[in-house]
Amino acid sequence: MKSDTNYMNRQKMSLISGKATNYDSVLFLACNDIRETLYTLNAIEIDARAIDYDPKFEDYDLYECKDFVFDEVNLDAELVVHMNCEKTFPFDRTGDVILIGDDEHHNGDCKPILSCNQLTYMYDVKEVYEEHVIEYHGKHYYIVWGRM
Repeated sequence: MKSDTNYMNRQKMSLISGKATNYDSVLFLACNDIRETLYTLNAIEIDARAIDYDPKFEDYDLYECKDFVFDEVNLDAELVVHMNCEKTFPFDRTGDVILIGDDEHHNGDCKPILSCNQLTYMYDVKEVYEEHVIEYHGKHYYIVWGRM
């Protein structure tokens, strides 16, 4: 199962990193451990940072250990990438986003994501640039890149 997770993470991060290079600043939300991506983007002069509420990120460089839905946080970035839309309530924003959700139905998921259209509707995306569905072993990861 670990190799499946690693495969999916590589697929998602490859897609996201390609889009992120079009921006000067990128903020990742609910992203788990993406230090390699953050360091790589910062190395090419893209201001990349992350917000994740898991206490394991308390002392990580480029991470803010907060809940972006309920805590006061700065969501200012040219691109905001929400890595786990199924795990949180929608947030209010104006600007470019990449929204990612899955249909795995994990314990604690607020809202399993079943389609790109669902993400577009939930987050009131005004303009969709691209949509992607990554399917692997019966699981689906839905990705919407657009403007809220």
